[in-house]
Amino acid sequence: MRRHDFSGTALLIAAAICTATTASAAEFRAFWADAFHVGYKSSSQISSLVSRALTGNYNVIIVEVLAFHDTGPGGHGAYWNSGIVPKASDISGNIDPLAELITQAHANGIQVHAWIVSYRASSTWPPSGNATLSANPHWLMVPQADMGGGPAPVAGHYTLDPGSPDVQEYIVSIVRELATNYDIDGINLDYIRYIQTDAGYPADTSYSKSSLARFQALTGFGGTPPPTGNTSWNDFRRQTIDELVRRLRAELPSITGNPQQPLWLTADLITFGNAPSSFTSSDAYNLFQNWKFWMEQGYLDAGIPMNYKRESSSSQANWYRNWVDAALNWSGDRHLVAGQGNYLNKKSDSVTQMAYALAQGADGACNFSYASTADEDLNGTPEQDWSWYSYVASNLYTSPASVPTLPWRNAATATEGTAWGRVYDDASGAPFDGATVQVGGLPAVQTDGNGYYVATLIPSSGGGSTYDVTATAAGCPTGSVSNVLVPPGGIVRVDFALCPVTFPLGDMDEDGDIDAADFGLFSFCMLGPDVTFPGGNLCLQGDFDGDQDVDLSDFAGFQQVFGTP
Repeated sequence: MRRHDFSGTALLIAAAICTATTASAAEFRAFWADAFHVGYKSSSQISSLVSRALTGNYNVIIVEVLAFHDTGPGGHGAYWNSGIVPKASDISGNIDPLAELITQAHANGIQVHAWIVSYRASSTWPPSGNATLSANPHWLMVPQADMGGGPAPVAGHYTLDPGSPDVQEYIVSIVRELATNYDIDGINLDYIRYIQTDAGYPADTSYSKSSLARFQALTGFGGTPPPTGNTSWNDFRRQTIDELVRRLRAELPSITGNPQQPLWLTADLITFGNAPSSFTSSDAYNLFQNWKFWMEQGYLDAGIPMNYKRESSSSQANWYRNWVDAALNWSGDRHLVAGQGNYLNKKSDSVTQMAYALAQGADGACNFSYASTADEDLNGTPEQDWSWYSYVASNLYTSPASVPTLPWRNAATATEGTAWGRVYDDASGAPFDGATVQVGGLPAVQTDGNGYYVATLIPSSGGGSTYDVTATAAGCPTGSVSNVLVPPGGIVRVDFALCPVTFPLGDMDEDGDIDAADFGLFSFCMLGPDVTFPGGNLCLQGDFDGDQDVDLSDFAGFQQVFGTP
């Protein structure tokens, strides 16, 4: 969130390092601890992990608690006690790794962010140990050539369909479980994108909630669009991933029982090759990871570009700097944490890259990875060099620093709030996909396949600002709620039941008939002409003459309809 001025980019790196080491400003100092190496699979590993973080003056550990949604070889399964995902099989001592890590890290002033790979389900099908996914193979997406043929891998892995409302609800349930049952400090989303453009097609063409089926229903498109070249299909696939990110933006602050609130929502952002002049020319945009939009809309609290480049290569060193500068320009009013590949570099070169990003205005740095810390001989094979942690403390992080705050989530400093909710059919409870919701005169937003909308960046100050909120869906009268109070730094939920079901006068219990049960309720409400009821009161179902009371005049009307269906 720092304001960025690139007029001084000619400063010597040595000066940048000096600035970084002497500054007392808060910095997000993190590393990713992945599920495929030593790190947190036993009590002793966890103790070493926290100890090394302390040695290096890190203040955030991003721990990969879900790399695959099945059990199997190392790295598959949940590294917490989950009721949704099977537990990983390479955990020693029957511990709950996430719980134990949180206890030790928090005791030493270090945050723990739970890192999840959203859509990558398994390497084989059915996914071992995951009964939910095994029972729902239609939740998978496949390449176009495999459409309708059942489960098939995408780039080697069985992959969930981002546009499926069922998939979105499944992933949201995992995030809710983590944030409700564990005192985590944040959620970190990885592979929150497509791996290749030839994907997004249904494994089962009869599944009415696939990305393709939703696209066809919302746009009227007939047939099957190709993997590339159809702008509407590309935009829709991009939208489906936006839907999950913005939903989590609303879900996390709504979990009020977590004492670590406000919880961070971060995402790992791809930055392949050199930075383009326009974000829409980037690989991220073309793989449907619209992260510039996420930052600008305030969906993320921080973006972490995975800017993995070799400092020893002059071209890659230049790409690294170009991406740092571009990402800062595309970060909106949110934190930008510079992801850096220490596994590709000499320790000195990693410090050089991190120092550049901090000097340019990044709000912190995040190393990949905890265990693969350097490539000192530049042979392409990273080393597990634990001296990295004392090295970075001596050469960059020379004293502890606090984690940056989230001013947009603090009522005392925020100038914006968020509204969210669900739009559904009153009679059936079914969600409206693509309904339009508008907060005051702000730009309208659309609902996802589960009927959820999220409106961010709503101006708010003081005790909150009020807005009229409307929801519109095809074939229904517009729903409206007046004077909705949007708190600064907070969130308010407003649901809409559209196409409201109306019941005839006399049907007091609103069950579709007028019988003895209704007579009992009518008798309870028949208090005479001197007692009037406010709008919306159930007793007005017995007000046949429309004078806001229930008396003998209304009883005459009730007698006429008694016994009707």
